[in-house]
Amino acid sequence: MTATEFVGRLRQRTPALSNTHQMVYSVLFGDRLGLTVFLATVVLFGLLWRTAFVLNDSYTLANGLYSLSNGQLAMTEAVYGPGLETPGASRYGGQWYARNYGVVVLSLPAVFVLDLLTAVVELRIALVALWSLALLALVVQCSCYTDGDWVPYGGTVAVLGLFGLNVALAQPLDAGRTHLYALQLTHLLIAAFTPVVFYRLLSRMHTRRLGLLSAVVLTAGTPLAFWATVPKRHAVTGTVVVCIAYCLYRSRKPADGPVITQRRTFRALAYALVGLYAWVHAPEALLLCVALALVDIPTAPDNSPQTLARIGIVFALSLLPFFITNIAISGSPIKPPRLVSGGGSLGSDAANSAGGSGSNGGGGGSGGLLAPLAPLLGTIESGMRPLLLLGGELVSGFKTLQQQPNDVYHAFVRSGSASEALDKTGEESVNLSLLESAPVLVAMLGALPVVRRLRLPSSMADRTLSADRVVDAFAITAFVGVVLLYNSRLPLHAQVTARYLFPLYPLGVYLFVRLPAVRGSLADHWDVFLWTVAGTVLIGGQVTVVFVALTVNGIGEAFQLHALLALGIAIPLGIWALCGRSEDRAGQAGAVLLGAATGVATVFLLLTTVEYYALGDSHLLPMMRALGELLALY
Repeated sequence: MTATEFVGRLRQRTPALSNTHQMVYSVLFGDRLGLTVFLATVVLFGLLWRTAFVLNDSYTLANGLYSLSNGQLAMTEAVYGPGLETPGASRYGGQWYARNYGVVVLSLPAVFVLDLLTAVVELRIALVALWSLALLALVVQCSCYTDGDWVPYGGTVAVLGLFGLNVALAQPLDAGRTHLYALQLTHLLIAAFTPVVFYRLLSRMHTRRLGLLSAVVLTAGTPLAFWATVPKRHAVTGTVVVCIAYCLYRSRKPADGPVITQRRTFRALAYALVGLYAWVHAPEALLLCVALALVDIPTAPDNSPQTLARIGIVFALSLLPFFITNIAISGSPIKPPRLVSGGGSLGSDAANSAGGSGSNGGGGGSGGLLAPLAPLLGTIESGMRPLLLLGGELVSGFKTLQQQPNDVYHAFVRSGSASEALDKTGEESVNLSLLESAPVLVAMLGALPVVRRLRLPSSMADRTLSADRVVDAFAITAFVGVVLLYNSRLPLHAQVTARYLFPLYPLGVYLFVRLPAVRGSLADHWDVFLWTVAGTVLIGGQVTVVFVALTVNGIGEAFQLHALLALGIAIPLGIWALCGRSEDRAGQAGAVLLGAATGVATVFLLLTTVEYYALGDSHLLPMMRALGELLALY
């Protein structure tokens, strides 16, 4: 009996298990190509995984996870970092608390799994084995799209060879950092679903090929892989934004009969994702909630009281972990840990507002009349305060756009120069702008010719937008909201790739892929695009390495070199996007420019993680550590 026959008979005997497997497979990945995208992304993130603290904020999360794994919500011991008073930690009631409790709680299973692996085998070997299994699974999936047996057999031999190489080069991994590794593994898996859901969204809107190419642009043309294993909210935000867009699309697909229930479910799930994300980062969750409501409710085909009540109940249930955590720490359900000490986004305003509102209760001549309504009015006031604070931040961001255009320019277009590459601490600046980090985003300029041809709804009947137009509206609203939210704070130090603006990367890629010229070029000349990406990485990457080794002195100059390369390819790409043509030669030129911009970002990503930010040769895979030691560019 062959292995295939054995599996077939086993599935016949266990239909319930088979059906459950198919349901989970469909929900998580959609189809086989979605699973392939997931595995390829996991393999890439594993290649670039550095087992070190990239940001000081990660000390807070690691200490919070350590305390929570020992049954304590407050941080009781500084196992990681210089002490409990690290960036992101908040003091309340004489105790220190972490932030982003949503991902901290999600990382608990990873802690237990890593502890179990440590008891069986050396931790680095175990993690290398997991990465090798993911690579082997990717080989098996890719073999389904090829004829012959050379792919599975040759791929298996290559995987075994890489595993043996990593084992031979392996050095002991600090088992005392299990909580850091658990956080990194959790963030890696969450970030790996960003291109998967992105592929599923674009493949439903257009074709599977365009969905796959869009996932390639998002993964290779943006800093997603750089932040995937960094314990910070940025990669999580990208996944949440894409998932909300996907749920919003599925909630608008024309359907009859029982499928209507699916539409309602996806609509409620979009709000549930916002509520769960509040457990990670409340200010950004509030912004996404407002953007979602502004787009969803006015354009929904059904806003009956029953439907809105159902959405409200699901949204309230998704907020329960957020409320419970806040009550356990501060006694207030709407005051997250990042605000208890007046820090973080909206923090100082929240503290001032909370302190200034307490003197109004019971005062004035009308206090007696309103006394019975005092609890209700207090609840309404508490609920409206975050919205008022968000509105103030958005207005402040708009004023910054008018009054400080230079800061906005440096944050979004040009970061600086090698001769003046110093940040606030006097160290070499390694803060690239949004466009320097992802030059493909300049293709959004192609929206200008499209906007001129748009028409406004002629009647209220036109307010019910199609599924793709609703997602377009949400992406634009969220994009503008994120820009205004952070305008007044940018540029900041220690950003590397405009990390505070991270949601703009998936939103921007989605918006320019939706443009007819970009979509047509990728669809008609997909092979040119992929060959250009490969050539830019393999050939252009080697040229860049040689140039950096011979001419660059210091990490600041290296980053500014990559910034100039990114802007150099962004200029012709922007001109092509403004032309808005994808026929014949123009389409081929567009595919080449898109591929080159994606490849330039990939080269920067690889050199940053392997060489510029090697962090003491802390790469998870020993072969990447050996490669970093071999380069030694400066």
